Amino acid sequence: MKRALALVAMGLVLAACGIGAQQSPQSIARHSVPFGLMAPASTTTTVLVPTSNVAIYLKGRQRLVAVDRAVSDPVTVRSALSALAQGATNSESAQGLESPVSLATPLSLKSIKGTTAVVDLPSSFANLGGQDQIIAVAQIVYTLSLFPRIRQVSIRVGGSPAQVPTGTGRLSPGPLTRKDYASLAPL
Repeated sequence: MKRALALVAMGLVLAACGIGAQQSPQSIARHSVPFGLMAPASTTTTVLVPTSNVAIYLKGRQRLVAVDRAVSDPVTVRSALSALAQGATNSESAQGLESPVSLATPLSLKSIKGTTAVVDLPSSFANLGGQDQIIAVAQIVYTLSLFPRIRQVSIRVGGSPAQVPTGTGRLSPGPLTRKDYASLAPL
């Protein structure tokens, strides 16, 4: 019996310790609010986007050089073109790498027909010097032909089919392959 009375007494004591119900909200003085609860909520959200590496080609001393770029998954031909358009990083430039194609952007993938990617360059491509045009097109051809389904590239300039220089300097209406730029092939 003493045990039962002790349990009832403990229950009453615990019930008396609670906060009573209020009929309406009550204001709390600012100085009574615990530290940090009045600070504005953080709006910064970190979203991790899955990435993969894609190889792009830059101009080295005498040949193209493959470098990796992180792009959002899944890796696509468009994301590779976008990475190529960004050009050489400061670190790569310090190593002597260049990207003539990044001077003629945007690079737009118009279509993929069979094994041929059709890429449109802006009219500013015509402002590149002859050797820079050769390297710029080679950069595109080598970068895109890394994709298994692309074996050749057709170049358009300002929306129209264009003849562009091959590695030998000869103008070609395309489609172009790595063989057209064999003299620039990475070692």
